[in-house]
Amino acid sequence: MRRREWLCRAALLPGVAGLVRAAQNSAAAGPSLPLKIQTIDGQVLEVHKQPGKVVLIDFMTTSCPTCKQASAGIQKLYEDFGARGFLAVALAIDTDAARVLPMYRSLYGLTFPVGVLARAEAVRYLEHPPDKLLYVPVLVLLDKRGRVIKKKVGWTGDQEWRSAIAEQLARKG
Repeated sequence: MRRREWLCRAALLPGVAGLVRAAQNSAAAGPSLPLKIQTIDGQVLEVHKQPGKVVLIDFMTTSCPTCKQASAGIQKLYEDFGARGFLAVALAIDTDAARVLPMYRSLYGLTFPVGVLARAEAVRYLEHPPDKLLYVPVLVLLDKRGRVIKKKVGWTGDQEWRSAIAEQLARKG
């Protein structure tokens, strides 16, 4: 490969990587799988059946530092958008979550539903290969009809979620 050809390819790589990331985010668009959970308050919540609500599902662990940042940011989003039809749901998938989650919820002042979900159930819902490592947090945004419109691994702040939530809330039905 000549130097010029190599430079052209190297210059295109960041753009291609951006397209791949965009495709991964948009590939999540489509119907949502059923997800029925029990919150730590004992309520049963069918996450995919929240007609007229925009739902952000946070698959997390109670020991993950990034998950803790996400919880605080999602709480702020819930405070800002909850009255307009936004629902946040945190699902802890770590093995010790049932014991720790009430304290975690209190520590971070979470006022939205939180529950425990078996890792296998999370993997099924996320359509993640069961033999691969699952990085958390994984955030999934559902539109008012319960369809997955965005899926992302990691937390980089609330701004992109704020925009996506506001856009979905502004849409009719």
